[in-house]
Amino acid sequence: MDEIVIRPLTTVSDMKAVQELEQSVWETEIPVPIHQTLTVARNGGVLLGAFLGEQMVGMLYSFPGFLNNQIYLCSHTLAVRKDLRSMGIGEKLKLAQAEAALAKGYRLMTWTYDPLLTPNGYLNVGKLGVICSTYIENCYGEMNDSMNKGLPTDRFKVEWWLDRERHILPQGKEISLIEWQLNDGGFPVPHKLTDSILDAQVLRVAVPAYFQDMREKDLALAREWRQYTRQVFVERFAAGWAVAGFRLHRGEPVHEYLLVPRASLSIPRAPWQKGE
Repeated sequence: MDEIVIRPLTTVSDMKAVQELEQSVWETEIPVPIHQTLTVARNGGVLLGAFLGEQMVGMLYSFPGFLNNQIYLCSHTLAVRKDLRSMGIGEKLKLAQAEAALAKGYRLMTWTYDPLLTPNGYLNVGKLGVICSTYIENCYGEMNDSMNKGLPTDRFKVEWWLDRERHILPQGKEISLIEWQLNDGGFPVPHKLTDSILDAQVLRVAVPAYFQDMREKDLALAREWRQYTRQVFVERFAAGWAVAGFRLHRGEPVHEYLLVPRASLSIPRAPWQKGE
């Protein structure tokens, strides 16, 4: 197989290929208009494509953001062809994006993602080292595409501080915030929240390992996980904790987010947090 090549997207034909990939991955009839993506590419945005030979098999789209006198890069979409998702293309795109962003003068990048989609959690938190202490309930309202239909579109809004060393998680007492058990279908069922976190240095939050499969087969259970995790993250973020790690349990029914006190990370507030 040919080597995956990452390069900037700058032409009309590039943007047409972006639209085709969007429609294939998200099964949407309304891709981002070409005049929009071209304008962003020419005015401080970072648009990259992953190519296998002449064919685009992955892409990302990001544009400048500005809030509270601070400029940052908003990474809005990343897509990889469904049959090639085990090749690490998403990670290659994000690392190339970070390099391009730093070259343009950005120091902070942000994006949103569904915290229950654990492949994204593993990439974003586990591999790239982003942190999160912002939870947006039903961020985009009702969406009817195959990945979102039937559930509130809750999202993490993450921070990737590009000019800082990756944080090291503290060692010490850990507490799990969600207790769960398997049902007859082999899916984990949340059944209790942990109230006391006395003396904890790290908080663990379980999330289903195969949430999309659960959503398709047991939508009520998927909604239950949405409500449980929403409550935990909203409460813990308000109390000064931040997601700073991801623990992958291969072959197990759940993975875990790891939370630490945000103050221990020695990072500034994000622009959208300055009014808090």
